[in-house]
Amino acid sequence: MSTLSFKCYVEVPAGSLDNNKADIDRLNHAITEIAGVPHIEWPLGLILEAASVLRETAGKVTVAGSIVRETLIVCGIEPGDTSRRNYGIAVDIGTTVVAVELIDLITGESLATFGEVNGQAGYGEDLLTRLHFAGQSCSETLTGVLRATINGLIEQACASAGISPTEVMAVAVAGNTSMAHFFLGLNPAVMRFEPYIPSINHIPRLRAKDVSLITSPNATVYVFPSVGGYFGGDLISGAIASGIAGGEGVSLLLDIGTNVEAILGNKEWMVAIAGSAGPALEAGVADCARRAEPGAIERATIDPATFEPTYSAIAGAPAYGFCGSGLIDLVAQLYLSGLLDPTGRFVLDKKTARWREINGRMSYVLAEGANGQTPTYITEKDIHNLLTTKAAMIAATTILINSVGVALEDIEHIYTAGSFGIHIDVDSATTIGLYPKLPKERFITLGNGSLAGARAILLDAERIAEAEHIADTITYLELNVHPEFMDIFRSARYI
Repeated sequence: MSTLSFKCYVEVPAGSLDNNKADIDRLNHAITEIAGVPHIEWPLGLILEAASVLRETAGKVTVAGSIVRETLIVCGIEPGDTSRRNYGIAVDIGTTVVAVELIDLITGESLATFGEVNGQAGYGEDLLTRLHFAGQSCSETLTGVLRATINGLIEQACASAGISPTEVMAVAVAGNTSMAHFFLGLNPAVMRFEPYIPSINHIPRLRAKDVSLITSPNATVYVFPSVGGYFGGDLISGAIASGIAGGEGVSLLLDIGTNVEAILGNKEWMVAIAGSAGPALEAGVADCARRAEPGAIERATIDPATFEPTYSAIAGAPAYGFCGSGLIDLVAQLYLSGLLDPTGRFVLDKKTARWREINGRMSYVLAEGANGQTPTYITEKDIHNLLTTKAAMIAATTILINSVGVALEDIEHIYTAGSFGIHIDVDSATTIGLYPKLPKERFITLGNGSLAGARAILLDAERIAEAEHIADTITYLELNVHPEFMDIFRSARYI
């Protein structure tokens, strides 16, 4: 019963003159004897369904439910014994990519994982553009395309596992504050402006039909709490996945993306900071920036003697642009080879055929275009944007560390998460100053920490209390309005 939803098979005795309790009362009594819950709550639709199913099956039914504050909230009733078929969906709503994972709640096995570009991208690659669009009375449109993206992924995951989406009885959702608002049907446009106040942080337990999901209509839906406009449930979920809230030593969780988000602390205290990181790692910002898709360069090195590059592209496809990890590698290698100075400017007196003027700007060409395509190159503007993101991250970690008086060397573990943190090379990130200069073995890659935290909640609903406790007790600092931010930010815009 520790999973977010559970099933129990019961055989309800038929009513008689000696036992003339109502059908639902007799069913509740049978459930209580097995599950031991003091209270059971039925939605009207399931009462109507139960009334017929009980009589059709001679009382042999399986009830699905979820515990909310010592009350069993019924999610479904099925004829016969289906207690070994119980499934949950973990959802990570990213600004760029949405991911879902189908979990067998009986075995704990991951049955399928799918991800695709957030359908909102058609209305703006970056979050601020979408918030502006939402502010023009178009929030419902963005809610609709987001839910359609999630439902499409649920359908794919269930089809690959050979089950119906209506067999899913539990959904755990993690996303940044704006994405959570869109998912709920709330307009987050007001969070564009100071003081960045969201409409809601702690979301009550929902049913799938409330948010138009194609799972069982009454499936229980848990949405991770947010803390502020820039500090969302995805970071709380990452904290659950990392275990930072239960650790003895001090750890740092870094989530790098469109926003910079970080948590510092242990089981006794936690401080978090979040704010805009700039668009450097977003696809489409640099001329050759791409999402992490086949053909995007993800790794790069430069020979310091010849200044010639080598690289690897995702899936071994012909190189066409670079993703975030490739950009970080490339800037680090340009600096280490002497082709870039600490301010982010090219050292053009280093002679190489890789220097080329493209669209009126001097560039370093990483890869020639295949089949007549444009070459993959980087400009000083691209590097400037990356150093802006790096400066925001340095400002965040510095302010966090200074706020509690912890020495950098005292941080035992650094957990990296987020769509970019998954793939970033630690050596490259420390070279340009994106990550603190600490021993490499202290860095732990969480993978998709947001999705992992949602999975953890599906398998152990008691961790909901941990997530809510983190949101209630963590000290939150707003990065972009912190009095020390600009001074640290300006001094950190160098390699």
